Amino acid sequence: MATSHGPLLRSRAFRRLAFRTLSQTAINYRSSALSEGCAGQVYGGDRLPWIALDKGGHATDNFAPLASLIWQLHVYGAAAPEIHAVCGDRDLPLHEFRWEDAMKRAGFRRNALYLVRPDGYVALAAAEQSLTVLASYLDAHAIR
Repeated sequence: MATSHGPLLRSRAFRRLAFRTLSQTAINYRSSALSEGCAGQVYGGDRLPWIALDKGGHATDNFAPLASLIWQLHVYGAAAPEIHAVCGDRDLPLHEFRWEDAMKRAGFRRNALYLVRPDGYVALAAAEQSLTVLASYLDAHAIR
């Protein structure tokens, strides 16, 4: 018995649902004890949104640093000096990405803090660059 899946596979809504299901981008851990805060449309426990970047004519993306599989801090914009200091003191990699309008469309808030777990999920999303909030989170969860 032959069946045709052609119309279903051509459906944009079906392809989008299939991608989200297979890639697990719809999974979140917002209720986890490791998940805190919200900045822009990104919550602690969400998968870090992907965005393409152009670094001086070299195409890359914000997932490139995730290859290290370690805790890291992302700032889409510019990090304050005290944020640089705490990251340096704790040996926490800090990745600053020059702000682009596409970042807002991806859900990021300019200059917010996104502490990213080794698995690519956001642990802490802080709309303001607060040394106290970041250090408290790191201490409470014994990170570095």
